[in-house]
Amino acid sequence: MVDYSSQKPDEKRGRHTESIDRELFIRFLNESAGLDFDLMLEIKDKEKSALVARDIARNHGLLR
Repeated sequence: MVDYSSQKPDEKRGRHTESIDRELFIRFLNESAGLDFDLMLEIKDKEKSALVARDIARNHGLLR
């Protein structure tokens, strides 16, 4: 299990962004290529960003 979050710019440490940053998420996926894990998003708009993350992962051929 991996918790994924993006730091909200110019905010106190640990403050998550409102929605997923596509470019940062794609970089994360590229850097973790070949690993098998479940992913939990730590983000404010959970459902909306989960759908975006799923689509990005699917487009990169990373969903089982």
